[in-house]
Formats: sequence, C-alpha cells, structure tokens
Amino acid sequence: MATDLHCRAFRYPASWTMTDSPAPTETPRPVMDILVQRQLDNMATGNSAYLETFLRMVKRAGLDIRIVFAPWQSFGNRPWASVHPRLADLTKTIIWPGAIKIGSRYWSLSPRIWTRFALRVGKEAARRLGTRIVIPSYLGREISPQEAGIVARVCDANPAAITLAEYSSMGPALKKLKAKTIQACLMHDLLSDRAERFREGGQVIDFDETSLETEIGWLSNCDLIFFISANELAKVQRHLPKAHTAWVPPDAPDYQTTENTGEPRVVFIGTVHGGNTEALNHFLDEVWPKVRAKAPTLDFWIAGSIGKTLTLARAGLPGVKVLGRVDSLESIGGAEAIGIAPTRFATGTSIKVAEYLLLGMPCVAYPLALEGFGHALDDLVVVASSPDALVAEIVSLASDTTRRAALSAAARTHARSRLSHDNAIAAIHRMLADAKA
Repeated sequence: MATDLHCRAFRYPASWTMTDSPAPTETPRPVMDILVQRQLDNMATGNSAYLETFLRMVKRAGLDIRIVFAPWQSFGNRPWASVHPRLADLTKTIIWPGAIKIGSRYWSLSPRIWTRFALRVGKEAARRLGTRIVIPSYLGREISPQEAGIVARVCDANPAAITLAEYSSMGPALKKLKAKTIQACLMHDLLSDRAERFREGGQVIDFDETSLETEIGWLSNCDLIFFISANELAKVQRHLPKAHTAWVPPDAPDYQTTENTGEPRVVFIGTVHGGNTEALNHFLDEVWPKVRAKAPTLDFWIAGSIGKTLTLARAGLPGVKVLGRVDSLESIGGAEAIGIAPTRFATGTSIKVAEYLLLGMPCVAYPLALEGFGHALDDLVVVASSPDALVAEIVSLASDTTRRAALSAAARTHARSRLSHDNAIAAIHRMLADAKA
C-alpha cells in the first residue's frame, strides 16, 4: 500500500499521532472508521482472519476503511507493533495516536507502555524459570475513559459515515463521539460468554471477565451491530431491540474446483487458539486411535499453524501427517478429504467448517462447531454427538465413495450462498440511506 507519512494533532502535540494515509481518491467513498484496541500483526489467529473477512465485506459494500488504534491498549505488553500487509492492503488510512512509524513498525511514545514492557520481560523470565505466572491478555478489557476520549477526538476531527468498535469493550469510545455518525460494533465474540466457555474447556482465563449486563451497556449506543455468530446475534438482539443487527458469516476465498484425487483422508485445518488446540488434542488422544483400529490405512492430515502445538508423541501417531502452512488448500480438499471439527468449547463461529464446505469436503462435526451458524448448514454437515459417533461417521465416510461425493457436491452447490454477506451489505446500505434522509 503506497502511503505518505504525516502527523496530525488533536488537542495534544503533533508528535502524539501517527497517520499512515495515501492521497485522497478523486471520487470520495463513504468511510468506516474501525476502532481497534489490539495488535493486528498476526494473521494466524481466528479474530484476525475474521477481521480480514469483515474488511473485504465493507469494501464490497462500497466503503473505504480507516483504522484508528487505541493509543496504549493496542500495543499490549510491547512498545512496537505492525499491521499485517493483508489487513493494511484493505485499509485506506491507519491512525495510531501516540506512536511514530519507522519502516513497517509503529513505536509507542508512551512511558507507560515501555514500563509495561519491562514488567512483561521480567514475568516472562520468571515463567521460563518455572514460576507459574499467567501473563494477561487485554482482550475484553474495557477501554479506559482517557483512551476513549483520545480515540473519539481523532474520529470527530474527520467524521466517518460509520464509526465501528471492534469488540464490545471498545464501545465506550463511541459514547464520547460528538460528530454525527452511524455507531456500530463488530462482535467477534460475546465476551460475557467467553469465560464460561473457557472454563468448560479447562482453559486458562487470561483475559478480563465481564457480565452480559455490562456488555449490553457497552453496546447501548450502537445503531448497527455485526456478529460472527448467529446464535450470539439472537441473544443480544433480545436486549437491544432498537439496534439493527446483521450476521457476517465466516468466509473463505473463491477456491478453485478441486479434483477428487488420492485416497480418502481425514483433515483438520486450524490456526493456533485454545479451542483448536483442545479439539485437536482430544481428537488425537480419544478418537484417532479408534479410527485407525477400524481403518488401518487411513491418514490424518493437519494443516495450518495449529500443527506446531503438537507434542512429539501426538505428531508421531500412526497415519498422522503435520503439513504446517499449506499455500493452496485446494491441494488437500475435495471429496476424498473428510474435514473434522471436533470442537468441545468455542466462542464465535468455527471458520474451519466454512472452509471445509467451500473446499468441497465432506464435513463431520460436534454440535458445538455448528452453533455459530444457526441452522444455515445443518443439512450440509454430518453431526456426531459423541467421540464414538465421530469414529463411526469417519470410518463410514472413508469407506463410502458415493456418500462422500454427495456431501461434496451439496457443499459446492449450497455453501457459498448460505454464507453470503449480501444481508450484511444491505444493512449497511439501509443505514447509510436513512442517515442521508
């Protein structure tokens, strides 16, 4: 992305605000400001992958995108950060108050961030020496009033058609806006449900817990709320009946049609996060040995960054192939690849289910993996209610060419339209039209 470097001042010294922006286009498009309070340099996480999906939808709706970072919380525990090129390429302008850009990195000018970094280094050293220390994430932490005020002043200086908080915990910044704008939020997760799901999965809670009442309060100013999960949309909608809501299902590239070649195989695609790690370990420990006992020649392919989390023992199980990053997922898809989603705890929506279907793969999943889709995919996915049922379905599919082909054809025919973003785009257009009226 070609950009010019300059600074703007919003009631504080010019050196406090870093703007990365190209020259304006000849025909201005409506702008969506996206208010962010996390780092955006890692695309191997579910929330960054989904943010890319969302940005593509916004661009398709005819809007330009400006990302405005919270000056302190977005840096987390280190004083430097960058924006991944795939996200930067979808963004017209990037503003990071209190930072300067050197090369491809933004560097904080705040002493509090450098102090936090020093404490983080000390904690990490202690952890490596064996001390049991949980280094907290800032996910779910409400934006501070001071930071919210800085972000709001940045936005008010050049008001956007839509100002959107990424995560509900950024919602308080919307309440400080003075300029006229459509206020919106992107709900990766219903944060008030997240801790309960982590406890169910036996995961460490390293983020701030919140209540549904508090979260609804954060969202109370929103005119429009986007959800990754259809179920979470229904839950929040009951509490905010005046807000417009839209489901933005997970998306995947327009994969080329895959040739159905090779022997039947089981496939798991995943990035590194707690839900994927637990699901994959559970499958390898409790399901895969039983599958191999009944189908001794069947292989299990593991694609994506999740493979690096495996122990040597798990990676060395019979039939297991850890592929790592796969540049062309079409090479592992098709009717001979049985995609699995053995999800036992999750928030948001299982992106891998959408990927399997769009790759023309028969898919077997635990019920929890389908929760975020409502009932949109019920007839396209084989649901297994228990580990033994998952074993039985995998073995059955591996031996039944006709059934695999039928599921693959149905996925190719229906998945793309079922996961369409047309309704979300229509919601944006309605809101923009109403604002002009």
